[in-house]
Amino acid sequence: MRMAADALSLGLSTAYKRARSGEFPCPLRKVGRRYVVRLTDLMRALGIQDVRVHYDDFEAGARIARGRSDTWY
Repeated sequence: MRMAADALSLGLSTAYKRARSGEFPCPLRKVGRRYVVRLTDLMRALGIQDVRVHYDDFEAGARIARGRSDTWY
């Protein structure tokens, strides 16, 4: 959920509020107490379709977008 919130420029608490209210920008699955976002659904919500993206590249982009180019959480 944290990576999806970062990619969508949402604060984590806002992302959870939207998830609970059914207003999250892409489909979610609830597994136990956690929300899970499929990468393909997140990419569609971001307007990225039919593009092969390596997970490391996606992760690096999220770090850069958050101003944390040196470490990942």
